[in-house]
Amino acid sequence: MEPSHTDLLQDFSLVTKSFEQLGQRLSEVAEQVRTTGVLPSESLIEEITASRRNFTDLRARAIELVGLMSETPKAAPEEIGSMKELEALLQLAAEAQRKRAQQEKARMRALTVLDRLLSLVHRDQPEFAPLSECQAKSRALREAIHDHTGAELHPDVTPLAQGRHPLAELLTLVEGYDDLDDDLWLLLKHAVAENFGKSLAMSAARGKLCPSPTRMNPEHSPDEFRNGAKVAVVPTTFTDGESGAH
Repeated sequence: MEPSHTDLLQDFSLVTKSFEQLGQRLSEVAEQVRTTGVLPSESLIEEITASRRNFTDLRARAIELVGLMSETPKAAPEEIGSMKELEALLQLAAEAQRKRAQQEKARMRALTVLDRLLSLVHRDQPEFAPLSECQAKSRALREAIHDHTGAELHPDVTPLAQGRHPLAELLTLVEGYDDLDDDLWLLLKHAVAENFGKSLAMSAARGKLCPSPTRMNPEHSPDEFRNGAKVAVVPTTFTDGESGAH
């Protein structure tokens, strides 16, 4: 099982506390040895050994987590020789884990956008070629994103998740054609026409495209589409553009 940063933090807190207690005892024993010449007890020696074992175990798990979660080369154990250095390693693990979570969220959002597009049908034309061509591109991109490996996201994931990809702009127009303000509606219609042709742009802008629950991908489809209801518009931001009525 992949180590958890939360579990490591909890163990780090326990090891830190045990080190503090051990340090206090060692100070007392050192004074005792100096003044009376009495050697440390076997139990104290065992406690020192256990503390070192706990430290090396925690260090190994932290190094493993950083290696799994980031491209940063694994640190050599001998480079992490103190609790302070171990704490810095755990912070690095936390950052790597946070990045991984953000990437997965964006990836799932991108897949959902593509699934929504793949669910679309034309209200009046069951075999609408411009939509079929667009969906073929969506399907190919979905497979590429799904199969992508590596520390970094597929390059299309972020623009899809943020609504800046041509396919995301098409979905925004389809799902928000009746709610968008005039300027954004016109900009999206022009963008879709440029990327996918005027026929598809006009159908999207006039509300001719709608989701078909029977064509949703069950793995990533929103519950709203399973009931045939309209879902929230994919967020898209534009800075300027001409206005127009629709």
